[in-house]
Amino acid sequence: MSGNYYDDNWTEKVTLPIKRVGSAWEFYFGGEVPVREGARGELTLNARDITDEKFKQRVTQEVVVRILSEGTELCVALSDRSEDARRFGQWPAVPPAALPPGTTRIERVRLGPVKKKKADQQLELEDVSAQGGLWLKVKGLERCELQGSTVLMPTGFDPATAVSLNHAFTLLSERYEKHRLSHTGNVYERIFYQEADGRWYPLDDLRQGVLVDAECKLLAAAWEEVERSLGWRPSPVKKPKR
Repeated sequence: MSGNYYDDNWTEKVTLPIKRVGSAWEFYFGGEVPVREGARGELTLNARDITDEKFKQRVTQEVVVRILSEGTELCVALSDRSEDARRFGQWPAVPPAALPPGTTRIERVRLGPVKKKKADQQLELEDVSAQGGLWLKVKGLERCELQGSTVLMPTGFDPATAVSLNHAFTLLSERYEKHRLSHTGNVYERIFYQEADGRWYPLDDLRQGVLVDAECKLLAAAWEEVERSLGWRPSPVKKPKR
């Protein structure tokens, strides 16, 4: 969750077992839940216990929102140990935020076209256009996962295309991280996208919905689209001109 539903100063989360008694929620072991007026939280329950079918559909439906478009450039952080204390690759003027320790190389890749199945040439990602990119798949008000198209590797790299971000990272790691026994990695922490202000942020910010800086407008705009699709936030009404 984005955190907007909580107090800005909350630091400790408590999970309480509760049950429905009449028109109120009570502590499972008896008595009301002693919390202050206006306290906020999340209620987790079995979807089958929701009695209003329209409400159930509203909070469980899936929405896919395009976050990044085909052709968007991404930075991949790697630990190239071929020489000590040097930077390799194509570093941006301002280094990406939250670089993993030991990063010495940054390579640029681009989001390619949507991957197609060999059998029927149908798009693997449903409910999206034929263009490639990166999507945020949301169920209800929960961020679920990022889904991406193919990835175009750096110029001259063989192979020229990877089938996914994970595949792209593995190919780059095999080439430049010779010291590693395994060439898999957390792409959400090792691959970075660029905001409109020119700064680079880890993909994990998109997946988790963490607006790490006031300048991060990309996810905020996408999340507003999700909320409108789910019916949680109505579209703004334009005032008639006088």
